[in-house]
Amino acid sequence: MRGTSVQLDARSLLLYTRGSVPYFRTYPGLYVPQPLLIRPATHGTDLLTAGMDILALTKMNWNNAQLDERDPLTLRTAYRVGSILKHVPPNARIATRYAYYM
Repeated sequence: MRGTSVQLDARSLLLYTRGSVPYFRTYPGLYVPQPLLIRPATHGTDLLTAGMDILALTKMNWNNAQLDERDPLTLRTAYRVGSILKHVPPNARIATRYAYYM
């Protein structure tokens, strides 16, 4: 089920960001859901709060009609911008506006 989490130890959590949705009574995806491994960089981070924040970020893509995404919007956007920037020559000027990459 989407939102299911399993705490592996004091510093790591598995979180399913894709999965069955109770409202639809089915799993809307084509593939078996794979959980995200969450390991905070600092010791004071609450794993449950981090998991809830990440789950919320997976639903923030307003450019897509899909109910959920595997990766949080912030990471997915960074991956996509990076895939564009890898084709820029070393001495070229890089656009800094977010809208340029959308």
